[in-house]
This record gives sequence, structure tokens and C-alpha cells, in this order.
Amino acid sequence: MKKAVCVIGAGPSGLIAMKELLDEGHTVTCFDHNAELGGVFRAGAGTDEPGAYDSTLLTISNYMMAFSCFPPPEKQERRFWTAVEYRQYLHDFADAFGLRPLIRPRTDVLSVARSDSGEGYVVETAPVDDPTARVSHQFDAVVVSSGTHRVPNKVNLPGQEDFAGVVTHSAFYRNAEPFRGKRVLCVGIGETAADVVNEIAQVAASCTLSIRRWQSVVARFPGDRPHPNDAYTSEMLNALPLSAATAVHRIGTLMGKRFGKTAASRAIAAWNSNNKSFFNHFLTKNDAFIHRIVDGTLTVNASGIERLGADYVLFKDGRRETIDTIMLNTGYTEDFTLLKDVHITDVRQMYKHMIHPELGTGVVFIGWARPAAGGVPACSEMQARYFALLCSGKRTLPPPEQLNQLIKQQATYEDEFFTGNPELRTLVHYNRYMIDFAKVIGCSPWRPEVFRNPRLAYHLWCGSQVPLVFRLHGPHSDRATAQRRILELPVAFNPAEIILATALTGVTRALGAVGLAKRDGVY
Repeated sequence: MKKAVCVIGAGPSGLIAMKELLDEGHTVTCFDHNAELGGVFRAGAGTDEPGAYDSTLLTISNYMMAFSCFPPPEKQERRFWTAVEYRQYLHDFADAFGLRPLIRPRTDVLSVARSDSGEGYVVETAPVDDPTARVSHQFDAVVVSSGTHRVPNKVNLPGQEDFAGVVTHSAFYRNAEPFRGKRVLCVGIGETAADVVNEIAQVAASCTLSIRRWQSVVARFPGDRPHPNDAYTSEMLNALPLSAATAVHRIGTLMGKRFGKTAASRAIAAWNSNNKSFFNHFLTKNDAFIHRIVDGTLTVNASGIERLGADYVLFKDGRRETIDTIMLNTGYTEDFTLLKDVHITDVRQMYKHMIHPELGTGVVFIGWARPAAGGVPACSEMQARYFALLCSGKRTLPPPEQLNQLIKQQATYEDEFFTGNPELRTLVHYNRYMIDFAKVIGCSPWRPEVFRNPRLAYHLWCGSQVPLVFRLHGPHSDRATAQRRILELPVAFNPAEIILATALTGVTRALGAVGLAKRDGVY
């Protein structure tokens, strides 16, 4: 059955939702607040609105960031795209699949409500330049792909009302020039913050980083090796039980502190040694700020902020620093205010972070699954594929009782796994989320015929779990292209590492099966 679907937001998640819906023959209308597609990666974002900063370099490689249906250009090596390159990729994607004419730019969505008849939804919009010119539209279903990176989380620090300096948020950061010669307090660390803190520390009179916990940090090129960090996101390593993976990482950290090839690699190991549960956190896949710790232009305080004064910060360990500027690296808050028919406070109330039991397939959320290691676009693509199939009647939701049980099981797993960042509700385990989703869609890469192609099986087990592996089979697959591009990517592990990791996985999983080792929860 052909449906009319509204997509809210023309960022990466909205674009892939449009494409997958079109593949299934549905009609699509997309509303976006901005003049240009791309979401936070769009060009021309003003300093008063969230957007990419001038030097943005993605923290996962091009092959992990690209959609499986539109891989990077032929023969392009695995590397990190700049924001400009990724923006161009999104424009090329939109043009390749005819999405641009379906986007209504500079249009705000004011509300989404179930129609009076109970059939479909009424979406109320207005031009950005004329908020009073409201228009109502009728749709069969709605995709919400805007809200995760729209509202900066501007925390209120103790004593902030007494602070006489400038307080800003990294969502509005473009470059370090406004911070030249300033005494800056940076609050919080993450992937964007790693760059922001790194750049500010190089030009500020002083720069102090305040953290509440030691976030897990992954170098862009782990172990001073030539492969980007996501080259190591193999099924081989992710098959290791968490307890075994944690033990292996602790040994590696101890070795890195002592035998790291560079001062920066030793400093990363020293940083991570403060974190006893490395994999239970969001992985900050950007080590730029570590170099400023090494050269002494950045100091770190992990005791927490006691209070602010007019021109100083007092930490809980008694240390006091003179400051005139505060940079909040405190992320974003989820925004569900568009919806009028249901109250949502937590994305873990939703099946696969996308479907709320009270809304079913009428209103879904695409882009609200953020992997600790991996890319949001890959998760969004799986969500979009599933939703398009649901709209076509080619897949059906589990019965209500089973759906609620699956949501509870998913939330329990994520709550117990991500103990290091309980506030990041969008977090998912990339490999387990994708593989479980692939079973639901019918695009699992692991099928008996794989073993008739030893080279492909080798890459699926030892290579990076790039989105392309989920286009080998299933709806709208492209086996020839996917297989060829997968085999072009080098495997990051050497033979000795593969033998050791595979053996360790086999032993630890066997011990878990007989109750002699801790088993992971069920996703």
C-alpha cells in the first residue's frame, strides 16, 4: 500500500529515510528549518545556531560514515572526511536519488497530532520567515529526524549567576579566534570537545578542562598504526564477552603506558587507566586534546566544580583558577515537544530507539540511535529500511505484549552495559544493534553460502563492520557492489592477532556456555 509520509529534518537521517521510502514506492515530503540540507553539517550555519566548526574532521572513516547504498567513490582509501567533504557527499546522495525536489526548506514543523478521524496525522508547519502563516498537512505517517542535535544542553554550573565572564556552548563554536588570550574553563569532554579544547588551548592564555569522569578515549589511529580506529570494529573482537574484552584492554593500557611509541600514545593509555570500565562508556574517538596535555597548554581537573565566582572557578579539590570564559561541552538534550499525543522522555522507551508502542508505525524516530563506536548514519539506515518495509506491509511489528518485552529487554541491556554514561540515552552497541536489526530486516551478512567464499568470510569476521556488509542480502541488496567494496578494504589485524583473538573468543564463549565465565546479556 502506497503511503504519504512526512519526514522532519533533511540531515543524514532524514535523507536516508526519504530514499528508503522512495525505494518502497511511497510518497515523501520533507520539511527542514534550514535553507540547505545536511543538518548540523550544512554550510552557512550562523554563530547563533548549531553547526559544524571550521576544522571539523569526522571521527569515523568514510566507509563507516557512508550509507551502504551509496559508498565512497571508487578507489578512495579509508580516511576521515572533513565536514566539507561529508557535506558534499550528502548533496551527491540527495541528487543521486532525486531527493532535493522533495525538501521544503526554511519551513518549521510546529506540531504533529493524530487526525480527528484517527486516520493518519496532521502536521502543522509555518515558514521560518513568517511564523504566523500556519499550514496544516495530512499524512499517513511521520518520520522525526530532527531533535537529537538541535537543543544544546546548557547546564547551570554552581554559582554561575555570580560569574561575570562569557559562557558559551560548543554547538556555536566555529574557531578558536574569539578565545585568543583568554583564560578559559572548558567543561566536559567528547568528540567535538576534543577538537574544541585542543584548538582553544593553543591560543588561550590558560585553558583548564573540568571533567566529572574519565571518558574512554580512542586514538584516531590506535597504537600508532596506519588504520583508522573503526577498522578495528570487527565481528571477531565484538564477539568477545565484555569481561574478556575489558581484561584484554586493561593489559593493553598497562603496556601502552610503559611502551607506547610516542608521548601522546602513552598519555592516552595513562588517561584510560583512570577508567576501569572502558567499554561501558561512549568511546571518544578523537585524541586531539591529549597533545595539549602533553605539551602543557592544557590542565585537567577531575574533582568537579565546587562553585564559580565573578572571575574564578573553585574545584572540589580546593584548587582555584582565574577564568574569564567558559566553554560548555555538554552535548544536546533530546527534544520531543513536537508530539501532542504521547509523552516521551526516554528513547529507550522505544523499540530499536525508533518505535513507541503508543504510536506504532504512525510516528517513528530515525536518527536517535548513537553507537558508542560506529556511526549514527549506519544505524539510521537500518531504521529507515525497516520503517519503509513496515509501511509497505512487508514486515510487521511484533504483537504488543512481545513488543513491550523487547523494549524492556533492550533498555535493560543498554542500562547495564553503558554504566559509564547513564545520561546518554541514545547510546547503542553498534555491532549488536546492527546484527540484531539485520535479523529483523532479513539482511544478515552471515548466511551458509558465505562459507563458500573464504575470502568474504575472512573479511566479515576480521574486517571492519562497515554498513556495506548489510547490503549483501535482503531487501534492496546489491551483493556484487557490496562484496567488491568490502574486499577492497584492508584488514587491520595481522595473522597472529587474528589467531589469538579468535582463539580467545572461542575459549571465553565456551566457558560462558558452561557457566565458568560471565556471559553478556541478551540484546
